[in-house]
Amino acid sequence: MNIFQFSTLVQWIEFVPINQIKPYQNVTKNLNFVADIITETQAKGLGNFVSKFALPALLFKNMVLLDFGDVIWAFLWSVLVAKVTVFVLVCVLTLMVASPESRYSKAGLYAIFATQSNDFALGYPIVEALYRSTYPEYLQYIYLVAPVSLMILNPIGFALCEIQRWRQAISYNFYVDLVFAQVLKNPIVFMVIIGIVSHFALGQQIPAVLSEFIDGLANSFGGAALFYLGLSMVGQLRKLTRDTGVALILLITAKLLVMPLVCKDMVEILDVGVNSSSPNHTSLSNFAFLYGVFPTAPSVAIYAAHYNMELEVVTSGMVISTFLSAPIMYVSAWLLTIPLMDPTPLITELQNVSFNISVVCLLALVWTIAVMLLSRKFNRLPHVFALNLFLAQFLVCVSMILWNFLVKQEENLVGKVITFSLLYGSLYSTYIWTGDCMWWLLNRDPGRLYLELQFFCAVANYGQGFLSFGIFGLDRHLIILPFKKRLLSLWHGRDSSELPSAGVPEEVRLTCTQFVRYHKEQCVQDVVHTRRYAVSLFRGSDLVEWLLERGLCKGRGEAQMYGGFLQQGGVIEHETGQYGFKDEDTIFYYFTNETKYKSLQNIIPTKNAKNN
Repeated sequence: MNIFQFSTLVQWIEFVPINQIKPYQNVTKNLNFVADIITETQAKGLGNFVSKFALPALLFKNMVLLDFGDVIWAFLWSVLVAKVTVFVLVCVLTLMVASPESRYSKAGLYAIFATQSNDFALGYPIVEALYRSTYPEYLQYIYLVAPVSLMILNPIGFALCEIQRWRQAISYNFYVDLVFAQVLKNPIVFMVIIGIVSHFALGQQIPAVLSEFIDGLANSFGGAALFYLGLSMVGQLRKLTRDTGVALILLITAKLLVMPLVCKDMVEILDVGVNSSSPNHTSLSNFAFLYGVFPTAPSVAIYAAHYNMELEVVTSGMVISTFLSAPIMYVSAWLLTIPLMDPTPLITELQNVSFNISVVCLLALVWTIAVMLLSRKFNRLPHVFALNLFLAQFLVCVSMILWNFLVKQEENLVGKVITFSLLYGSLYSTYIWTGDCMWWLLNRDPGRLYLELQFFCAVANYGQGFLSFGIFGLDRHLIILPFKKRLLSLWHGRDSSELPSAGVPEEVRLTCTQFVRYHKEQCVQDVVHTRRYAVSLFRGSDLVEWLLERGLCKGRGEAQMYGGFLQQGGVIEHETGQYGFKDEDTIFYYFTNETKYKSLQNIIPTKNAKNN
């Protein structure tokens, strides 16, 4: 029971006659319904389970079951060199440009972010689907390359985080021993060491007594880690600033672009000798590129939460990198299934991709242009130029659809010329991807990497409408807010902006009475800083922050529910009466006058009335 719940119960018992008191479970039931399903305390407990039980068990199992036979060690050394290179590059650059108060923690966590891949929860299923029938031994490489980060690189990053922690806490004359001890006490590092020792001691087999228990914990890591990642992501995007945005761009570039290219090049350089002339050499280099594209592992968010450092950058970066890596992995995996580089099927597939993306993008552009016209923004700058861009993108999609049918007609030369001119005329007028296509003219047998770029170029060219749809098609006032209002009315069976004037639930009246008598005066002084139309306004997010600072609520979800109670009871109102209470910094509210909530004190007896 938190302070808010306890104080509400005390006010209830104090002011309401005994025969009118209902079971307290009704209050908690409403709290659980209105507030977040998973509270911050529960999310923290889930994070502890993932980081201290599920992930260590998974690592222990993999270390024990590793098979070192029939391994091409050049691949392992290639990945090792690639990861060390990226790790050192990110670490050194961060130490050079980061501010002194957070230099070491950023260097450690950013370097781990750029090198630790989601090998098990996401990478293993992809590798199994691709190589299960052709190169099944590649599955073992997932377990072999994992210790590269866990045993060599991550401890260095943990050491940098410990240095930052001890520099902020105490004099750091003796921090070397403390840092070493903390790194060894880390359950992730500790279980990797124990797993390798058990690999040789137990003969590469987990005892039957422990097998079922270890398997249960290990199998729970994938879903629990991704679910905890989503919980950790809540509310983090609003904390991003220009500096963190730049850091995200650089980190994602290092993880999704630099890492796969370095991995592929290292295999080409180090895998020499007998294997260099076999088909396995090319397959290994392609596998190295695919491995480098794997997004950052969810466990990095656990590391950031454990040290309470750079959590907003790490969690946001992992979600973004996962979304960005998906199309790259898809195209890479699809190209790896093509045994020969025959240009005929590739051109056909490229044509199909361009046609499909144009059809879907055409629908998005029709919607976006309609929104632009209905909102009447097209006659204002800079929207008049945006509308011209949308029309050019519309013509690109239409031309690509027509070209897909005309290209199959050998006799319709005039139609082809007109369509081709319209296609490339409108395409070059909307270009956002500059044409480094010169390689297509100079090399008739390009590598798979360049083919991936060609497919991404097609998606970027004919899918520009998606970007326009995302920015302009989802207009806040014309589309999003009416949709949310309608959805809430369907969900609750009434308009969410309508506040009931009668029949207010008892817990709402108690909450409002408690706030008005004990907290309102101080809250007005702390959160009201804006005047508009002779009315003192405050942001919804400011009230949420105030409730958390005062200890009236233990989480943002519960604080938003508290604010909803105040609005439902007539203590606060939205400035235009249009919206319910939201934890947002763009929606303003004001405190109502005394007569607005006077009925509350008439319903619930005061102390003096009770004594009289």
